[in-house]
Parts: sequence; C-alpha cells; structure tokens
Amino acid sequence: MPWRRPRKNTERFSTQRESPEERLDRAGDEEEDRDAVELAELDGASLVEAATGEPDEMVAAAPSIAIDVDRVTELRHVSSRAETLPEHGVDLEVDAARGLRLKNPVLTASGTFGQGVEYAELIDVSRLGAFVNKGTTPNARPGNRQYRIAETPAGILNSIGLENPGAVEVARTYGPKWAKLRVPVIVNVAGYSVDDYVFVIDALAQTPGVVAFELNVSCPNVQGGMLFGCDPDLAGEVTRAARQATDLPLIVKLTPNAPDVVAVARACEQAGADGLTAINTVLGMRIDVAKKRPVLGSGSGGLSGPAIRPIAVHITYQVAQAVRIPIIGAGGVTDARDALEFLMAGASAVQVGTATFADPTAPIKVIEGLAAYVKQQGLSSIRDVIGQALPHA
Repeated sequence: MPWRRPRKNTERFSTQRESPEERLDRAGDEEEDRDAVELAELDGASLVEAATGEPDEMVAAAPSIAIDVDRVTELRHVSSRAETLPEHGVDLEVDAARGLRLKNPVLTASGTFGQGVEYAELIDVSRLGAFVNKGTTPNARPGNRQYRIAETPAGILNSIGLENPGAVEVARTYGPKWAKLRVPVIVNVAGYSVDDYVFVIDALAQTPGVVAFELNVSCPNVQGGMLFGCDPDLAGEVTRAARQATDLPLIVKLTPNAPDVVAVARACEQAGADGLTAINTVLGMRIDVAKKRPVLGSGSGGLSGPAIRPIAVHITYQVAQAVRIPIIGAGGVTDARDALEFLMAGASAVQVGTATFADPTAPIKVIEGLAAYVKQQGLSSIRDVIGQALPHA
C-alpha cells in the first residue's frame, strides 16, 4: 500500500513552496526511498518510527487535524431540512447499551473512523447514531512496524498496533472538536493492565461529547492485546474496575478468538457492563511468497470486512441468547441488508468499519436503507426487527 511523505519540522515552519517542477523531480526519486517516506506518513510516523515501531524522540508531535467549519456547516445545512432526509419520520431509535439511547442504530467502528473529525468534511456525521473513536491508551503509541495493512479477497488484515497520541492528548486536542460535531462519541479504551483502562476513563470522562466507553479487551495485533478478552475472569476484572471509575455506559468489545466467547460475555455482564460489541477482528496472516515471510511487520493481524460477517453474526446470535444487555453487531457491515442480519440475530445496533475505507458514505447509506426497510415492511420501529431470528421469536 502506498505511503505519503511525512511532514518534517523544517517543512512545517517553512514559508518556501515547491514549484510543480520540483514536485515532479522529487516524485522521480528512487522507488524504494519514495515508498519508505510515503508509508511513514500514512501512519503519522517518522521514518525511524515506521522502521522500528518505536517513538522517534527527534520528531515533534504532528499538528492536530483542524475542522473545516464552513464545510461542516454546509453539510449540516443540506441535512437541516429534516423532511428531505430518507430517515425522516421513521422511528430508528435504539438502546445501544443500558443508559445509551441513540437516534438510530448505525455507529462507526473504532480504528476505521479516526477521531471523527477526519470524516466530518465528507459526510454529515450528526446523522450517525454515534461514532467510536480510535483506540486510546494511557500513553502515546507509535504503533507496530510496517507493513500494517494487507488486502485479502473479502476484507483487509491490519496490524496498526493502537497508534494514538495518548488519553490526555486525545481529550485536549479532540474534545473541543467533538463538541462541535453534534454526534455522540464513544471512546474506545485499550491498555495492558486494569490501571491502564481506569486511567483512560478518568482522562476522558468529562470530555465534551463523550457518552460512553467501549472497552477494547480484544485487540489481536498488539502484544498481550487479547489477554483480557480471552479469559472470563480477567474480562470481568477489567470491566468491574471500569464500572467503578465511571457512571457512563460501558460496552465491552468481544474477541472471536476467545475459547468461549459466551462465557466472556456473561462475565462482563455480571461485572457491570451495559452492553457488548460483537465482534473485534479475527486473527489472521498473509505470507509474501516471493520474500518467504509474513506480509505484516508484526506477522499476524486482525481480519475485518465481509469475510468475517458470518462469524460475527453467529457470535451475536449466540451471545444474544445468553445475556440481557444490548449488543452492538460489528464485522463486515457494508449495507442495510448486512445490518439487518445483525439486528435479526439479536443486536440492537451495528458498527460500520472497513466499508468506510472504500466508501465514506457507507454508514449514511445503511441508515437510509434501514429507514426504507421499516417503511416497506410497515413496521412501527426498527426495534421490531431486533431478535426476529432468535429461537424465542
């Protein structure tokens, strides 16, 4: 996958601009060098960070992404005529978790929607039920070494490694921006210890726009990332600690790689979880047959996209029969039909993730498709669909 040239400190503060000819000359540099610098910026890293997976002390933090207020206002103006929206007049409200009622069941998945501001100039994010931010850890992380993404026939493998600026910086930089987006924000919390999860929650609990926390106990591409999610006792322990740290709704993101996902789900419910996300990515690998080694720098990574949807629907179906708290279905949702599978399997809401890479408007199209389905079927609410495929239905 191509990378882009990183912005160095000397470039950031310079007033000199390159001419088109100079840009063309630079673009003609040796391919290997060009690929290296391009790949680095894709992950917001320096060349040292991209090569080693460790922070480069010589590189200052990249400037935060600004919101084009005029563009966001323009998108909202188009959507402000509520009577013109396909979802107007359709009851799409759902309880995505205990204490978390959303105007529609469509969320975006963590890691695929950045911090929300990146997409705010492309779509009217205020039409979403909510969005989940990028996985947040106590301290800044540069992420895994390259390569971090590999395509597969029906999805992608990723091994980003929870690259993020750290909890305090996320709150400082993005909190004010989230307040302007007028959409509920669910913070995805990650860590290596119980204290890590509590720290992130404490740092972001009072951040504008934040309405809930999603506990990422199931990241498959960082060392120890699945430790909590694979063991019911450990999953219960981190959930219990998080419950004591905040009154905001808690959602635990389940891993399909656990020996007994249902047991983990029950443990989280008993420990105070208000909802569950089913599921995180499935552990996978690709081999570069020419180089005779794994494609991803970390070896294995998380498979997402349509390839895992049947797995995610199956787990949602199982968990829905074992717990009483709401479930958010995730894994390969690309359109309204996919979303309906999850809802009928017992999910109360869905997350759209990998699909946004190919089509940033995918979550909006899912909302519109669900509204059309409710109208066509003559239903009183999208809630009438939830659990229709379960045995007791």
